[in-house]
Amino acid sequence: MAGGFFNQFLKQVQTGDEIHDWQHASRTFVDSLYRLSPKIGTVYHVFMDLNPVVATTQTNEQIEIGMMAKSVALPKFSISTKTYNAYNRKNIAQEKINYDPLTLTFHDDSADVVRNFWYGYYSYYYRDSDYQESIYNQDHKYKKRQEQGWGFTPLRSGTQQSYINAIRIYSLHQKSFSAYTLLRPTVQSFQHGQHTAGEYAPMEHNMTVEYEAVQYTTGPVSDGTVLGFSDIHYDKSPSPLTSLGGGTTSILGPGGLVEGAGDVITNLQDGNFVGAALGGFRTAQNFKNQDLKTVATSELKQLGKDILSGQNPLSTVFVPTPGTINQGIAKAINALPSSTESGTNGVVDSNQQIADNGTTII
Repeated sequence: MAGGFFNQFLKQVQTGDEIHDWQHASRTFVDSLYRLSPKIGTVYHVFMDLNPVVATTQTNEQIEIGMMAKSVALPKFSISTKTYNAYNRKNIAQEKINYDPLTLTFHDDSADVVRNFWYGYYSYYYRDSDYQESIYNQDHKYKKRQEQGWGFTPLRSGTQQSYINAIRIYSLHQKSFSAYTLLRPTVQSFQHGQHTAGEYAPMEHNMTVEYEAVQYTTGPVSDGTVLGFSDIHYDKSPSPLTSLGGGTTSILGPGGLVEGAGDVITNLQDGNFVGAALGGFRTAQNFKNQDLKTVATSELKQLGKDILSGQNPLSTVFVPTPGTINQGIAKAINALPSSTESGTNGVVDSNQQIADNGTTII
């Protein structure tokens, strides 16, 4: 009887009908270069888009406000519905959508960047902090007031100028971003931190905002796509796994020959011709004294072992898509001035027209 059970177990292992290892499930998130892998909650960026007409915050400090965001909730929605009875059958009708308030938590920084942001908002809409302490100490009941403006009295009364144009929240993943833009946000509550003797926890501010609508955008992370992300306080040293950072002597692996070629194409697509040339040069230098046949044989053997052991070979292999290659080359060619668009000295004449992606630029 024990032998029959053991034979049945071996049969199940051989056919794979019921027993699978963890890698069978992991392919959901690993295949296609981690295409379906979950986003990580700690990788994000916040940009406070202040109205330059009414806010006096400097550009760097405006960027730093978002950098001090310790946590931020993504938009939440609730939809009001009404249920009707049609001969005892329920019919649910939508009436309106509600944009639920969300909360941002900021570090209480030593430079008072977040504190100054709140004071700018507070002093724009409310007049209570405009007056000296002596004004509050005077007897004012049943007497003529020395000051008339109190409470909600915006500096630009009679206009619709908002202090905050938008709050932009970027979820970062796989060199791409998914953005949520809160339009015309209004501060519902703002709380400073709390001092407690005997505790050494960092202090923080909490701000809850309401907003009128949400816009969704997505795209690759590059210069200008994620506002304020890499403008200040950002380490721009190339990763050692990229061609600009030195690369590796692998062919298909991270930082190898194929990925180096992909980096060159990406730089061409972004118009970074110097980076493309430097990356190509460093990739070539890495393989200057290498036996490509030996390297390829070793990597193919490892790929075979991965396949036999049930691992996903695409998790360690970089393969640029034909679409990426074609777009990069086409964009690079379009960015180069042609002989018909330039004078004899190679400089475009100011009266000529240049066509870029179907748009005529004077």
